[in-house]
Amino acid sequence: MHRGRDPGGAPSRRRRSRPISPDPEDEPVADAAMDAKMRQIWSLFEKPWAKRLLRAYLPPTQVRSMGCDFIVHPRDNFTEFTMWETGLPPEHEATAHIADRLRGTAPVIVDVGANAGAFFLPLHVAGGPGTRSVVFEPNPVMRARLERNIALNTGQGVTVFECAVSDEEGRSALYFPRNGNLGQGRVTKAYPHKKGAEGAEVALRPLRDCLAEAGVGRIDFLKVDVEGLEDRVLMPVLTGDAALHPGLLYFETVHDRVWSLPLMKTLGEAGYALVQEFDGNSLFERGV
Repeated sequence: MHRGRDPGGAPSRRRRSRPISPDPEDEPVADAAMDAKMRQIWSLFEKPWAKRLLRAYLPPTQVRSMGCDFIVHPRDNFTEFTMWETGLPPEHEATAHIADRLRGTAPVIVDVGANAGAFFLPLHVAGGPGTRSVVFEPNPVMRARLERNIALNTGQGVTVFECAVSDEEGRSALYFPRNGNLGQGRVTKAYPHKKGAEGAEVALRPLRDCLAEAGVGRIDFLKVDVEGLEDRVLMPVLTGDAALHPGLLYFETVHDRVWSLPLMKTLGEAGYALVQEFDGNSLFERGV
């Protein structure tokens, strides 16, 4: 999922390496009056540095976005902050387009790097009864938020895996960028700077093994958001059992310069064609 840079990120003193630990369970969600007051205060500030300072104190808040309910944490996640500020996630155009294509079809949805659920939940709801979603979020903080948002919208048909997806089994630390954005965690490769944050160690598993465990034999839509490791997630799927080749595939192609495997060549050989581009992300369809 393309989250872009985070110009309204946490202030510099919060951007240094820090452990990633679960949110306090007793952190209160702002009620409507508190949220209105925070938005009023927010509107008074124009300077980016002042907004960065204030953002660090924004409380969790419930918002309605893309037909779903979310508890968002604006202070440390770019997607959640954008949802709080604008009412829409950064990738709302792609989300709306894909939701329209899946509406009422009871699809099988797979989301690798689900973050707070802003992308897959509108698709899951649009899919209607019988929709099945398998989602992956190795960051324990974001997984707790994801599961909370799932519970707000549906208790049916969603399987959450806590591992990260790669081309082989193993373990890795989670790495985070210097801006403190919890939505940009990745495994295997540290970010290229000296002051990034390192989080909990997580398991790595191939996608096909997890899908077999979940009892999933087909994929109608697959989204991959793994900050430059798309080739390691997708190549085993595209070169394996054709029954698991997704009908629709959405991922960030802007990372192609760092891939070590010939992902785009393999996509073409597997019969995929580009359907549409969305701000650094591309939607491919099989057999068009």
